[in-house]
Amino acid sequence: MSVFFFMRKWSGLFCIRALQALGKTSFLDQAKSLRRESNSKGASARRLQRGKRLSALLNRAMETVFFRHRLEQAGVAFGTSARGEATGEDQALEFFSKLTPIGKQEIRSRFPEGVLTKDTQDGRTYRSTSGTSGERLTVVTNFSRREAGRASALHVLEVATRRSLGASITDIPPNVCNSVCGLDGPPETSVLRHIRRGLRNGSWRSEMFRSDLNGLFERRLMFKQDILPPLDARSASDLSKQMEETWGLLEAGRPYLLRAFPQYLLWLSEYKTQRSVGSHYLKYVMPYGGLACDSLLSRVRSALGVETRNMYGTSELGSVAVSCDNHRAMHIIESFFEVEIFRDGKVVQDGQIGEVVITDLTNTAMPLIRYKVGDIGRILQDACACGRNTKRLEILGRVQETLVRSGHWVTASEIGNIAYSDRGVSNFRLDQISTNHFELQIVPSFFGVSPDVDSIRSRMEDLLSVGGTEPTKITPRILPFVQPEPNGKYLTCRLRPSAWVQ
Repeated sequence: MSVFFFMRKWSGLFCIRALQALGKTSFLDQAKSLRRESNSKGASARRLQRGKRLSALLNRAMETVFFRHRLEQAGVAFGTSARGEATGEDQALEFFSKLTPIGKQEIRSRFPEGVLTKDTQDGRTYRSTSGTSGERLTVVTNFSRREAGRASALHVLEVATRRSLGASITDIPPNVCNSVCGLDGPPETSVLRHIRRGLRNGSWRSEMFRSDLNGLFERRLMFKQDILPPLDARSASDLSKQMEETWGLLEAGRPYLLRAFPQYLLWLSEYKTQRSVGSHYLKYVMPYGGLACDSLLSRVRSALGVETRNMYGTSELGSVAVSCDNHRAMHIIESFFEVEIFRDGKVVQDGQIGEVVITDLTNTAMPLIRYKVGDIGRILQDACACGRNTKRLEILGRVQETLVRSGHWVTASEIGNIAYSDRGVSNFRLDQISTNHFELQIVPSFFGVSPDVDSIRSRMEDLLSVGGTEPTKITPRILPFVQPEPNGKYLTCRLRPSAWVQ
């Protein structure tokens, strides 16, 4: 490691420590606690933290009309808690276990009065997100939630790359604003500019100013973070020009970690294979913002000569889980989140596939309790070789991309693995025409490899016919590009709403 790396690491650490003392912040200490609590010796501390946080969260949630209505629907008697007395941990667990999961639509219809707790001058910030589904949701966070978000972000980097300080990171998101606005801090790029603004308008004493300043120090001093524009593949020639520009920026920034939309990682790996451009400085890549199936990641690892790590999170929740050396399955940050898998309205056993439901244990401004994030996944049963004993989560696709065939769930991950196992596929989408008829849109590799269309079609027909009463027919089409969604992301499957998991 270079002298410059250590200078940046320890100067950044000194600045953060000074700000933590002056600004009464704690995210660096929280990140250390997450490290301790993720191993087997920290299991009891983890359980204790979760119990305390759940109790505090439900007590605050009782201030909201919507949460109290949910308890009434579940047949829970409030007792003395309805008069404002604190709910103990045992009673909190009882209340929690009886709540039914909720989605974006239910929260959005009661926003803001029905879902926000009383403002206790805790530095609240509003943020809107649309996610893959396109359903816009406004989320309110407070100072403590943003501190927890920064702690989990540092923890994710440490688990994934063994570094959290001093690393050089480049991001290529499908939507730049989602990466630089809201929970991660203001869209400022200069620490000094932020300080001058705070002194000029008198906000330098506020918790919000200190929180944003900590975020800027984290992004600009603790490690170097660059954000590049999204890639838009309208043709092979357009993409080639964009690849050349993007690789030039990567060469200039020389990131240790590249975080990007999965499709971008595949295109970059194809470009490197074709042009033989160097990337010896790059050690890890991390897909985010969309599903990265195993076959896609295998192609990226092979072409770029890097390790891949999965990270799972959402704009409204922040970082929820991250993979270690074992690639796909991700360790849940259990101290901050309760992750459950539901199917047919009930929690399923570990190992079974269902809808991912998450409780944010740290956001008391707008409690998200048993919140349906819109993803399909499962919690793995086996222990991880890395020594961490937190639960591990595997994400298999979006709800609207999961097909139900006579009780059998066909996930986007299974479909993607078939398509991307063929190196001639640069992008694809499976569109449902009728119950048993699909159109397969395939974008061939931009760099000269032709896909085996008949093999892909045959394997997908076999997969989609499982549990069906009639054979599935797939009509393939070769296209120059696939249209992205309005948020810049690509769907693996576009199914009719009647076919979605309910």
